[in-house]
Amino acid sequence: MSLRVERLVVRRGGRTIIDALDLAADPGEVVGVVGKNGCGKSTLLMAIAGVLAPTDGRVLVAGHSVWGSRQQRTQARRALGYVPEGADPPGFLRAGELWAVCAAARGTSPPGETLIDALGLDELTELAIERMSLGQRRRACLGAALLGPPALLVLDEPDNGLDARRLDALVRLLRDHAAAGHAAIISTHDSGLLEQIGARVVSLAS
Repeated sequence: MSLRVERLVVRRGGRTIIDALDLAADPGEVVGVVGKNGCGKSTLLMAIAGVLAPTDGRVLVAGHSVWGSRQQRTQARRALGYVPEGADPPGFLRAGELWAVCAAARGTSPPGETLIDALGLDELTELAIERMSLGQRRRACLGAALLGPPALLVLDEPDNGLDARRLDALVRLLRDHAAAGHAAIISTHDSGLLEQIGARVVSLAS
């Protein structure tokens, strides 16, 4: 099982955002999370990615607990690639430096030819993130998230800022990721994107 979420509870600002949620993704499966603004899509993805601590419940990535012991957390986070909604890593980094840091943390190599060509990464390598447009930041972060490749991709609105050419490339990358036996969980308002990828859709109640 690439992802298992068990009885997850997340509270923010005194309000329960996620309440006893169970969710799973098998190897080779893409799960699309949909729902109205404020229903908890980004909150769920942050808890899965190890960014926002849950109040209760458990998240397992590739069999490792995201919120378990230090060793478990390290193994879980090495097994996932995450692009948050803001796609806003430290602005002083150049894209090439971001990829090098992520590759080292995951024990893999910087982007290869397939990723470079699909996302147009060669033009971003020496560009500081603070000087990038939204679409460029998104591409840089997708390049970092896909390194490995990870057992689980966690993508929050990955299509934001992408033009038609790069969006088509993203669809191909995600299909190939699933075909290779890896999983993904994606939050998006674009039902057409999820349909093209062949995602199983899960709706969160507001």
